[in-house]
Amino acid sequence: MKKIATILFLLILTIPSLNAQDKRAQTSMKFLSISTSARASAMSDAVTSVNMGAYSPFYNPATLALVEDRISVTAGVVQSFADISYNSASIIYKPGNKNIGVFGLNATSADYGDILATVRDNDPNNQDGYLNNGTINPTAMTIGLSYANAITEKFSVGANFKYAYQDLTSAPVNTDDNGGYITESYSAGVVVLDFGAFYKTGFKSLNFAFALRNFSQEVSFAEEEEELPMTFKIGISMNVLDLTDIDPETHSLLVAIDTNRPRDYDEQIFIGTEYTFMKRFVLRGGYGFPKDVEKLSFGFGVIQPLSKLNLSIDYSYTQFGVFGEVNRLSAQIGF
Repeated sequence: MKKIATILFLLILTIPSLNAQDKRAQTSMKFLSISTSARASAMSDAVTSVNMGAYSPFYNPATLALVEDRISVTAGVVQSFADISYNSASIIYKPGNKNIGVFGLNATSADYGDILATVRDNDPNNQDGYLNNGTINPTAMTIGLSYANAITEKFSVGANFKYAYQDLTSAPVNTDDNGGYITESYSAGVVVLDFGAFYKTGFKSLNFAFALRNFSQEVSFAEEEEELPMTFKIGISMNVLDLTDIDPETHSLLVAIDTNRPRDYDEQIFIGTEYTFMKRFVLRGGYGFPKDVEKLSFGFGVIQPLSKLNLSIDYSYTQFGVFGEVNRLSAQIGF
């Protein structure tokens, strides 16, 4: 166990140096940073050390080892501003032999809606300086395979290997002899790694974890190569009511704190809370700083056992200032 703790400590010290040279770098494929779980977003994504069930591959693959159901399935939708939407789905399989580990398959997609396409017009009589050229519909997606295993009763590790693809559609680059347009397509795909570790401290329900997400080589849509939005998170969480005599079967108050080192922004701190009543009704809230436009997040959920099934439905609301609000809805079922 001491060797495992030493390795974990060295990883925590080493991984941030991967993006330490450029404090704030420009990144591509920003859709990889979108939170797809209503539960996680309601807690301002402070869930690195939280058991997210079938949503674990999207936040910390190591917490897959905490899944109790033999099979878990989840799906969610994000309705963002400017007609942008995101979809996600994941299925987790836990074999009967716990020494084998836990396996998962997951996917996400992004739809940016119809965007007006234009081309420059050098006609001096055209005061707008451009011509309409129909509409374009950029898209993006990922598909991934995940695996986690509990090395000991307290320590687990996990990884998620995914293929990320983004299609920015095509754009005119020149004109032909007939006055038409010569177009060029702009798309890119790359293999991405997410990795994490989870540790039960043994003190009450206090947990500790870290996760490295979106580690990959650079991608290029045209001439310049750009990095992906890699992040490194360290998190702790605990049901603080464990420190009281309150009946845990009736009330639970999970408090989670994450520190985040993104490649394209300053270091951040996220705080999330989750109150559960009778293991059925859930209220959540979260806040992160510093942030440019995103404000407080909040949401609620319902947990409903159905025969041999465990069903949960979650909703979250986040305000983005002048851009409007983002609504998320997700559901998870286990059996």
